[in-house]
Amino acid sequence: LLSENKFSKYLIYAIGEIVLVVIGILIALSINNWNEDRKNQKLMMVYKKSLIDNLVQDSIDIRDNIDYIKSDRLEIKAFEERVADSQSPLDTILKIARFEYKFGIVNKYHYEKDTYEVLNSTGHIALFDNELIKKLKELNSLQNRALSDNSHTFESYRNNGNNYARKFPLSFGLNIISDNTKIASEVWNNVSKEEHATTFNALIISKGDAYRLSLKNLPELSNKTNELLEILRKQK
Repeated sequence: LLSENKFSKYLIYAIGEIVLVVIGILIALSINNWNEDRKNQKLMMVYKKSLIDNLVQDSIDIRDNIDYIKSDRLEIKAFEERVADSQSPLDTILKIARFEYKFGIVNKYHYEKDTYEVLNSTGHIALFDNELIKKLKELNSLQNRALSDNSHTFESYRNNGNNYARKFPLSFGLNIISDNTKIASEVWNNVSKEEHATTFNALIISKGDAYRLSLKNLPELSNKTNELLEILRKQK
């Protein structure tokens, strides 16, 4: 074409070749992007299912904890009323502590955060929309705050429990002063009822503090957890 001085036709031909190459590249990129989108969608669905499983377990645990705490508080309230109405309050406290009081305490020390932590560490959290990311981070912050609060209140209760156990035999666990034995009766018959009452009361107070803080955090966590669950389920 050049030798025949048909430069304009050559130029059109060259431009056409370039356009074809560009179109080929764009098609290849589109196919690649489409494949990446499919992979990301599949990966996101896997993460969503895992998040749902985690949140369902947390929701069940939170609800069970709230129910137990409310039940235990009612029982302690009944103990308080019995002591207040008793003609021999020191003996009543001794009986409650020895035979009726549940020394255990509900403490939510773990949340199912494995999926969230993997999302953050891999950067795959960016697969989700900004609103969902925001809610995930808000829930994580609430969980961390609750764990911190639980750690402090549980430590206080444990310290009071250890102090009580050093002075008075507990009614559970491995020990040589078991219930309904001669040695248990001898120990309990010789304790200072006044000291026992004040030590036991300190234990009750520390449990009450832990429960008040739990009932402040857990309902909010329950609402946020169930709200996030509803959003994820709608997006399935």
